[in-house]
Amino acid sequence: MDYLDLEEERLKYDPQEEEELFNCDKCGAEIYEGQEYYECEMGDLCEKCFDKMQEDEKSECERIAGDEDEY
Repeated sequence: MDYLDLEEERLKYDPQEEEELFNCDKCGAEIYEGQEYYECEMGDLCEKCFDKMQEDEKSECERIAGDEDEY
């Protein structure tokens, strides 16, 4: 494989060489064709923002059975 073949292969798989389709509504991260994202009430979210949102919601609901501060 020569240099031109390697460069062609790099361009084929490097997301920065592709045009973004849209941005994450929370952080503005670029979303490219074929990339997973999450469509929810907060808008279109990248994986990082979706995971953070899930952790925040989980911590708000988390309780320990028998804990005095429960409810």
